[in-house]
Amino acid sequence: MKHLRGQILDFLKRVYPHTIEELGIISVFYEYYSDKDIRQSLEYLVDKGYVAKEKKNHPYRRRKSLNFYKITAKGIDLLEGTIDDVGIVLGDE
Repeated sequence: MKHLRGQILDFLKRVYPHTIEELGIISVFYEYYSDKDIRQSLEYLVDKGYVAKEKKNHPYRRRKSLNFYKITAKGIDLLEGTIDDVGIVLGDE
């Protein structure tokens, strides 16, 4: 899970400043990780403040919402080595 968290952060930094819908993130990593692991990693990153989560209404399903994610400045600092977190493995560590 530590590697997955680092990979998600790296992916979100590559698309920064855009937000990415949750299923888009899952589709990038589903070949190697379960959707449950991906969702848990996203929630971990949100709880730590490395990723921001925004809920938006579905464009045509009235009672459905979608989750969008974007890396925060703190997440970029982590990737650049300004701060450290033992719960996340970056690159080839």
